[in-house]
Amino acid sequence: MPLPKLRNLLSLSVLVLGAGLLASLRVSAPAAAGGARHALPQALRAKMSEPLRRYDRPDEAQEFYRMKRAPLGQRAVPAERYLTALARMRTMAQHSTPRQAVLPSRAAFAARGTSTIDQADSLGAWTALGPGNVGGRTRALVIDPRQPRTLYAAAVAGGVWKSTDGGASWSPLSDLTANIAVNSLVMDPADSNVLYAGTGEGYFNIDSVRGAGIFKTTDGGATWSRLASTATPDFYYVNDLKISAHDSSHVYAATGSGIFRSLDGGDTWSQVYSTPLFAGCLDLALRTDTTSDVLFAACGSFEQSSVLRNTAAEAAGAWTVVLSDAGMGRTSLALAPSNQNVIYALATSNVSGNFDQGLLAVYRSTTGGGSGSWTAQVRNTSKTKLDTLLLTNPVIANLKECGFADGDFFFNQGWYDNIIAVDPKDSNKVWAGGIDLFRSDDGGKTWGVASYWWATDPSGNAPSYAHADQHTIVFHPRYNGTSIKTMFVGNDGGIFKTTDARAATAHGNGVCDPTATPFSWVDLNHGYAVTQFYAGTPYPDGTAYFGGSQDNGTDRGKDSDGPNAWEQILGGDGGYVAIDPGATNTLYAENTGLSFAKSTDGGVHWGDATHGIDSSQDFLFISPFAMDPSNAQRLWAGGNTLWRTTDGAAHWTQASSVVAGDQARVVSAMAVDPGNPNHVLAGTVEGFIMRTDAGLTSTGTTRWRRNLPQKGYVSSVAVDPTDGNVAYATYSTFGVVHVWKSVNAGTNWTPLDGTGDGSLPDVPVHSVVVDPAHPSHLYIGTDLGVFASTDGGQTWLVENTGFANVATEWLTLRTASGGVRELYAFTHGRGAWRVTLP
Repeated sequence: MPLPKLRNLLSLSVLVLGAGLLASLRVSAPAAAGGARHALPQALRAKMSEPLRRYDRPDEAQEFYRMKRAPLGQRAVPAERYLTALARMRTMAQHSTPRQAVLPSRAAFAARGTSTIDQADSLGAWTALGPGNVGGRTRALVIDPRQPRTLYAAAVAGGVWKSTDGGASWSPLSDLTANIAVNSLVMDPADSNVLYAGTGEGYFNIDSVRGAGIFKTTDGGATWSRLASTATPDFYYVNDLKISAHDSSHVYAATGSGIFRSLDGGDTWSQVYSTPLFAGCLDLALRTDTTSDVLFAACGSFEQSSVLRNTAAEAAGAWTVVLSDAGMGRTSLALAPSNQNVIYALATSNVSGNFDQGLLAVYRSTTGGGSGSWTAQVRNTSKTKLDTLLLTNPVIANLKECGFADGDFFFNQGWYDNIIAVDPKDSNKVWAGGIDLFRSDDGGKTWGVASYWWATDPSGNAPSYAHADQHTIVFHPRYNGTSIKTMFVGNDGGIFKTTDARAATAHGNGVCDPTATPFSWVDLNHGYAVTQFYAGTPYPDGTAYFGGSQDNGTDRGKDSDGPNAWEQILGGDGGYVAIDPGATNTLYAENTGLSFAKSTDGGVHWGDATHGIDSSQDFLFISPFAMDPSNAQRLWAGGNTLWRTTDGAAHWTQASSVVAGDQARVVSAMAVDPGNPNHVLAGTVEGFIMRTDAGLTSTGTTRWRRNLPQKGYVSSVAVDPTDGNVAYATYSTFGVVHVWKSVNAGTNWTPLDGTGDGSLPDVPVHSVVVDPAHPSHLYIGTDLGVFASTDGGQTWLVENTGFANVATEWLTLRTASGGVRELYAFTHGRGAWRVTLP
């Protein structure tokens, strides 16, 4: 990847509004009668007005994910190791927390003929808390043409899901497989029980979290198996999949290294086109009306890219570049179902300036897509501004025109969300998805807005609201443009649909007004529990819980409302959270970097809570903070140094010298001894574990004692609540010891990965919890679910949870009056869960 474009990627901000930018917006007060300027709409103000609490940053989130897991000296997360770990887990004994019982392995149950579902039901599963209504990044959606109420969705952190009632409810299909990012999905046109799922999301950087090939089901998703022939680096990023309409054994894959073809249903593959371009080939379009497989491919991102065509892809057809306009970056393709001689391309610009990674042009060919047949229907040089914003945040680019502020700003992310589709019955009606959704009714020449990411009213989301960041557009199989006009979209907020895809769109200043279009979008996130939490905590009475999530803010659920009625109480990317147990309207949360926020009215309003912290320090993408269990006014935070507040975050004081000695490192984990507030532990991204016995009086010159058990990313530290001399630390780096223990308050550490058949597989560990009633009972959250130990970590057991083999980022234990103890799990892809400890 060229270095200039790498720098561009890292600085894109992706819908991010920083403090300096917010200051420059100079949002106006309501104008007097006859004045030209308007108050910023309350909904948009709520989503914009707090500096640094901004929208999702997908590139930084993926880099953070990678940094926590990649083996020492390597850049990529080795997804294939998850499959090795799963094989090991199948032979490990299990543990049922509800029964406090050690159980046979999954392999033993399978040998007895007991299904995993029967097993979970009989042993007592954890309780799913949701959120079932928040959703998460969804890059693929397919519909059974024979049974249109059957839908399959691919959640990049939650596996494959199925609905048999048109999206009214969803069920997971791949819980006990490795929950590797599912990026593409295709259904066999000859047999709707056969589907292929491509893994690896290769849009971010060349060594981001990778997949492990292509998985296949022949029973409608009940079981999945990896195609052995795709267990190679060529299939680390499977960006798109197509199946021939003539012979369903012909399968095509666009991957990070080119285009591959299978002529035997995925058993074997051959590379038919190779490319060195960044991201490889990203999109495919396959004609269904020709005697041979006419296949189009769009290849490249962040550098000169192109569209290719092969008129006999099932044979020895040649690949020809048919479109490669100067400055073309990532490009998406769509054939017109009603006339497949018509094909469109939505291209990102690589040219510096306002439209870098925004729109370059929309191209169309009406004669089959051959070289020289493409015409730019609209370019970013159009005099009509709205027509240029298909891959830009439209309202932020129109703040001045809307009368909301004195400046316009271009936030472009065509490298990330970029999708085009054509109305099945009208080749001139074209859809484009970037941050919002647009439609053209004249073959791509002019465009209108069809969704508003910021469309909220006091009662919730307005009809024209659809979550930002569009990734897939799918029409109802029986769409006819008259009585059936249903269209589905997948985005960073899950799945939405409209029942009138031909409703009028908004033009001109209609971008400023969510009521300017009659479009009505329906949220289909009903039990679609794919929220990606980083951390969370319950309320003291256990009737409510909240946590910070990727792309979907800080969300709160309540037992009284159920799993499908969570509410977002703070927008943007969410992170760590805390609650004052003595004053539960006092909440703490964060977004990315140095962004701690405090609410004193239960999350209705939030204020900055970083006063006194040196903002020039480095802080992690999701920066850890911790509340002192013995005093809710005391909190700790960490960047290049440790910071302490004793007045509920009104003021912060530096509480350590630069961490890890004389080298600038960043704090990645921290814990306060419940029995001694002076005893504080902290871990770093380089593997150091630091401690102090003067936590209440330490200053910026205090050098904490440090130890380096091993190099790696310290993901959590914990102090035994019954014995302050006993502490635990976890590491999320592949290839190292994942759990450590200290018996002298953190001075020295010994490995605790278990021994023999009870040793942990090599899988990242993110969180550790000690049961205060049984200190030898430990629980850890890993990338493949929860593990438990009943002998202090000498033997580890696979927890029989009932939820997926999913990254479990955070575990926390609530102890209530009367001795009730509940363990909560906040997962990165399957929401939140709870189990009562007997």
